Amino acid sequence: MDIKEYELRMWEAAKNRDVEAFLSVVDKEAVMVCGGFRCSGAEYGEIIKDFDLAGYEITGFEKVAETADMCQVHYVITTTVADERNKDLEGTFHITSTWKKTGDEWKLVFNMDSRVD
Repeated sequence: MDIKEYELRMWEAAKNRDVEAFLSVVDKEAVMVCGGFRCSGAEYGEIIKDFDLAGYEITGFEKVAETADMCQVHYVITTTVADERNKDLEGTFHITSTWKKTGDEWKLVFNMDSRVD
């Protein structure tokens, strides 16, 4: 599986509010910096229980750096929400993620977003 597929698995888990699937690809100790808020992967897993992500589109996916056991990616994501009360989660964002391979398993260890104005 290539790293983009792992990234998509993370987003699908968030969209489906599936904490178990999310933590299968996100390290519990990962650093997550989203909307100016910093938390761990485990804490973010709890956040997705109430996440409102009706849809998303990823464009411009690129590998920024890659070794045998690390990979950093950048892309742009456009998100939509189902509930108007969550409009602040909707928009276009630059995303950067860092993935680390331990044994045969890739896990996200860092993720950060920045809203595109």
